[in-house]
Amino acid sequence: YRMIPTKPLFINQNPIPRCFNKRHYIFFDFFGGNGTDVQKSNGSGVIISEDGFIITNNHVVEGAKTIRVTLTNGNKYDAKLIGTDSATDIAVIKIDPNETLTTAVLGSSDKLVLAEDVIVIGNPLGSLGGTVTCGIISALDRQITVEGEKMTLLQTNAAVNPGNSGGGMFNLRGELVGIVN
Repeated sequence: YRMIPTKPLFINQNPIPRCFNKRHYIFFDFFGGNGTDVQKSNGSGVIISEDGFIITNNHVVEGAKTIRVTLTNGNKYDAKLIGTDSATDIAVIKIDPNETLTTAVLGSSDKLVLAEDVIVIGNPLGSLGGTVTCGIISALDRQITVEGEKMTLLQTNAAVNPGNSGGGMFNLRGELVGIVN
């Protein structure tokens, strides 16, 4: 189901704040599997440091033997897995860029309020990179269990599709306030 915001979004303004004209997000190809059985999956991520640290979801990189990152400008890099946490479904990977990276501005999900406008950026279906959807925060502390792991999540009505996992959720100030999972 979709909740309809009680107020119109983006009246008389560009629906993508100027802060999103920078490369805050990236897209991945992950290769995993065992032996001759190779699997490919796609996901999204957010650049969090100029030296190439990227945050994404644990379930996106779990079991990957090779992680290939494609920036929004088309440049590709091999990445190494730095760390994961299955309880929060977060992973950090690292690329060694030969270009200047623009990082996301970190915000605080603790400052979000119900019905606050948010923007989600990701790579739905593994081929629609840079897709932006908007919505509202519809729950702040949604308790769910996924594959035996209890999680407390933000809930939004912004469209989230396969491949958006690991992408960023931003407030309208352009601050990263969540990672899509």
